[in-house]
Amino acid sequence: MNFSYDDKIHLNWLKGFIYSIGIIFLTVIIIIVTRDLLEIKYPFNPDYIFYSMLIVSVIALGYFGIRQKNIFVDNVIVEIDENQKKSEYRKSGLKDDVAAKTHKRLLLIMNDEKPFLEPKLTLSTLAKKLDVTPNHLSQIINQFENQNFNDFVNKYRIQEFIERASTNNQFSFLAHALDAGFNSKSTFNGVFKKQKGVTPSQLMSNFKN
Repeated sequence: MNFSYDDKIHLNWLKGFIYSIGIIFLTVIIIIVTRDLLEIKYPFNPDYIFYSMLIVSVIALGYFGIRQKNIFVDNVIVEIDENQKKSEYRKSGLKDDVAAKTHKRLLLIMNDEKPFLEPKLTLSTLAKKLDVTPNHLSQIINQFENQNFNDFVNKYRIQEFIERASTNNQFSFLAHALDAGFNSKSTFNGVFKKQKGVTPSQLMSNFKN
């Protein structure tokens, strides 16, 4: 994944576009029936209604589509075997020693600077800190951490949450989760259960016992 969050990516706008296309075709049918079959004469060219509605729908599609950042970013996770991975990595031009050094720098930055606290941290932003390309950083994370970018970043956020919640009970779990870099309760709960196998309450209860 190129983004460390995904809960704001939705397709409601596309559903709306499909509905609008249906309304346009219904309007066309009504115009054809009333004009050609019922011979109702309009004081204007009714075709303009169709063209106007179509133009507005296309503009809306482009506007809302562009707002969904990941729609135009290659963020699909594809399962490939290890041999295929190694073959692609050899073609990337990233040398093993450079990859190893970059990985060490990556861990230092994650622990010292904590860029994961930024909810909208992206692969490109983190790669810029390390002075490498996003593709090379993605390769390094996959090779050395056996994780994709999204899981790698969220691993640090989960650990940050645990440290905060276990030492400070003045704030709610959600407050600690937001401070740790998550941008919504649903995302936090989903990631936590995926990585820890239990809910935040279940895990944190162990610290109190």
